[in-house]
Amino acid sequence: MFKRSDDSLIRQALDGNEGAWQQLVSRYQSMLYCYSLRLMGNADDARDLLQDVLLVLCRNLAQYRGDSSFKTWLFGIANYRAMDMLRKRKPTQDLVEISEQLIDDGQSHEQQLDSLQRQRDVRQQLTLLPPEQRLVVELRFYQQFTFDEIADQLAISSNTAKSRFYAALDKLRPQLEVHDVEQSANF
Repeated sequence: MFKRSDDSLIRQALDGNEGAWQQLVSRYQSMLYCYSLRLMGNADDARDLLQDVLLVLCRNLAQYRGDSSFKTWLFGIANYRAMDMLRKRKPTQDLVEISEQLIDDGQSHEQQLDSLQRQRDVRQQLTLLPPEQRLVVELRFYQQFTFDEIADQLAISSNTAKSRFYAALDKLRPQLEVHDVEQSANF
């Protein structure tokens, strides 16, 4: 089936076409929710952030100028709103409560469980990073934005995005290496 472009959907949504609005939201809603969940660390805050981003989108869709892709613009909104929320709350060291299903990809259940534990450990370590670094890591690894796109979204230079990214990796590396050593000792 023909997939309408974001620009076409935006024009139609601005002209009052509710179906175009719903299609635009559904195109990015799950991606934004996953992004929010990883940044915020729990489902309640992730839903709050998603709702906030969608409200801002509804109120400001006419402000989209097309200087960057709609996805980049939308994630820029999510970044700013997430930063506001993260600054207002105390950091948490709780593990992210995400229900994950084991998939049959040829790995044993033990390998799958180890992989899931590793993912939880990485998410936990991400919550300990400063919000500015966490955003850059999230955008680079999970959303696969380039450093230039990240810089545009966060209104920083590309070099600043890179330095935040590598500083975050430097902070994450020791904790994750210690975990690997502990895991291998428990064979």
